[in-house]
Amino acid sequence: MQALIFRFFDICILRAGPQDLPSSLFLLRLIVVLGVVVGTIMYLPMKGFSQSLAISLFGAVFLTAFLYIGLKLRNKLARFRQTVIAAMGTGIILDFVMMPFEYTRLAAQLDGESSPIAFQMVLLTLFWSITVFAHIIRHSFEIRFGYGFIVSVGYVVLFLMLANLVFTV
Repeated sequence: MQALIFRFFDICILRAGPQDLPSSLFLLRLIVVLGVVVGTIMYLPMKGFSQSLAISLFGAVFLTAFLYIGLKLRNKLARFRQTVIAAMGTGIILDFVMMPFEYTRLAAQLDGESSPIAFQMVLLTLFWSITVFAHIIRHSFEIRFGYGFIVSVGYVVLFLMLANLVFTV
């Protein structure tokens, strides 16, 4: 398990790719459940439990569908499990990195203050998340990093638009 966690860190620093992860159905299920739990915790102070869980479940389903469709279009469906495991696993790590900054930013906002450093760290972590996702997309779809980055940004924009429509995030 420790080796797997280190592999997720390697992907986060762009040293490894999704192809370096096992294609295990058990691991896929475990990582998706953990991703939903961590996502729920991430949104909890802002949205309450029910809406946090719903947003997190929506995110997991949207990510899975996005990757499935993209891999199917590229005729790379055999990479589906590893790609979802990589995206969700690195997402968990990056959510844990972002969480203290997001909570600090939210606490300052509730006190009527601002926390520019926390906000900048949230933005930096978001940018790094997009970069890591682009790296995963690049390997899984076998495309150039720049195209992976465009796909990554498109994914984030589409997710935020749909989540805003459904949940008014």
